[in-house]
Amino acid sequence: MFRLNVCPFAGALALSLAAGMASCVDHAYDLDRDIDMTISVGGEYLAIPAGSTDTAYLSKLIDEGDLLTVDGASHCYQLTKKDDVSVQPTSVKTVEIGQIESDEFTPVNIAGAGASAEADGSVSVDNEADFSTTVTGIDEALKELGTLSAETPGRLTVTFSFEGTYSYSEVRAAALSIVLPDFLTLREGAETRGTLSGNTLVLDGQLLSGGGNAPFTTVVEVTGYRFGDRAGQGIVPVAGTMDINGRMTVEGRVTTTAAAGSGGSLTFTPSAVLEPMSVNRVKGVIQPDIEVDPTDILLDDMPDFLKDDDTRLDITNPTIAFRATNTLDTPVQLNVALASLRNGESDPLAEVEVDALEIDAAATTVIVLSRLGQSSYPDGAHVKNVRVDDINSLWERIPDRIVVDMQAEVANPDYYEVDLGRDYDMQADYDVLVPLSFEKGLNIVYNDSICDLNGDLSDLDQVDFTTLNLNFTALNTIPLQLEVKPENVTLTDLAGRKIDDIVVASDGNRVAESTDGSTPVESSFTLTFTTAQPGVLSRIDRIAFKVTAVPGQALSIPLRDNQWFRMTKMSLGAPGGVKVDLN
Repeated sequence: MFRLNVCPFAGALALSLAAGMASCVDHAYDLDRDIDMTISVGGEYLAIPAGSTDTAYLSKLIDEGDLLTVDGASHCYQLTKKDDVSVQPTSVKTVEIGQIESDEFTPVNIAGAGASAEADGSVSVDNEADFSTTVTGIDEALKELGTLSAETPGRLTVTFSFEGTYSYSEVRAAALSIVLPDFLTLREGAETRGTLSGNTLVLDGQLLSGGGNAPFTTVVEVTGYRFGDRAGQGIVPVAGTMDINGRMTVEGRVTTTAAAGSGGSLTFTPSAVLEPMSVNRVKGVIQPDIEVDPTDILLDDMPDFLKDDDTRLDITNPTIAFRATNTLDTPVQLNVALASLRNGESDPLAEVEVDALEIDAAATTVIVLSRLGQSSYPDGAHVKNVRVDDINSLWERIPDRIVVDMQAEVANPDYYEVDLGRDYDMQADYDVLVPLSFEKGLNIVYNDSICDLNGDLSDLDQVDFTTLNLNFTALNTIPLQLEVKPENVTLTDLAGRKIDDIVVASDGNRVAESTDGSTPVESSFTLTFTTAQPGVLSRIDRIAFKVTAVPGQALSIPLRDNQWFRMTKMSLGAPGGVKVDLN
């Protein structure tokens, strides 16, 4: 704020008046009765210098703080605010698949009574059974399951059991194929006997039993499940439950070599058991909940001139940037609602909503909301400038805080992968940048005053004058016009009491703006104080006024800390001079 230092003037006037009276008055006469002692001083216009100001740079008028800063390179004023946005970690719980056992296969009679053995003792095998299960407790985020993967493979044990009284020396496989369900993802392991090709384990020439009905086992490793490769092919859980339905087939031939004196019969029965598995990676349609805590952008360190109730801002290009690091392999859709609040009021000053923003998959994305759809952020694959035409409404009256409510969701209908049981953190923050470059709606108010006038004006309490002009001449390099409206002027006496018997008027002129924010422009304006009551004007001790800064023709010129204005000349004047009543 600036203060005008007023130079004393009325004391000198009073001394000159006193000298005049002493030299002109003859005390031998009764002047009150015989002679009119009213005289005029000052001719057509009594002008009295009231003072001037030093050069007032904006850096002196506007205090910087945590929010209002100056760009070191451009000297431009800007409002800045940075802080974090709290996003709760996102997690999809693991899928637990219990033990799966094949249904009972039909026993195949491979030797002895009732067996349909060929001449070489081989018997054809063609057998199948269900291999199914129901999985419960599936996370709601898993909308469709395409593939499931386990860090620790599960053991699938295939067993051939032999039963009967037939005496044999061996049973061998002859191109015997074990076809496992196609939804299983398999690999050979240390205990695998036979050759695995896809989901078919081929046993050809392997000894299945060396007599005595000893069982045969082979083990393959199950690394996961595959139901589909793209949306629409997988399994859709219902209420956290899904059914896995499959078939297991054993087909080919087995050859039995009889022992001496054999009799009776021998049966062959397959079976399979897959041990419980904990699935920790899924590919499918996955839409986890993402919870973003409401964010308060606190603006509690604003300079006074921006907090004045009469201040209105129409800012060229305010920006609010949201930066988020998305660790999911899918885009995240973001809807943002912003509300500006002031002085603890519950009703927002303004509300702005921006929907269908997108945070890119597996990347750090910067979303910049601005009035012009452009910003100082460099162009990049993950920088998104979004034009929001009404964003200035949040700043028209500077709020105490802006409440940001962000609704984030994964709406991707296609497949992607997530690790189950892992916390996916989303680091996020915001960055507010409001360059103080204004458009036509701006209205900024400076409160100022001229003080200690009574020590001078009180000497004129016997002077008959009813009009007083306060004249300003100024140089201005600020790209804003300055004006003092009559309703923004308050006159008080030495005791601080408001003087109501004075009418304030203005000539309507303004201090002109610098059109480029650098070249000084000279202009002047006048305030006039009038009263019908003699002696009232001499009671003035303080003239308090609001200097209102408004845009003129210099639009979009930024405010810089090295811009200045100076009141080069101020004077108090009484039009037509004053009359002094010596009676």
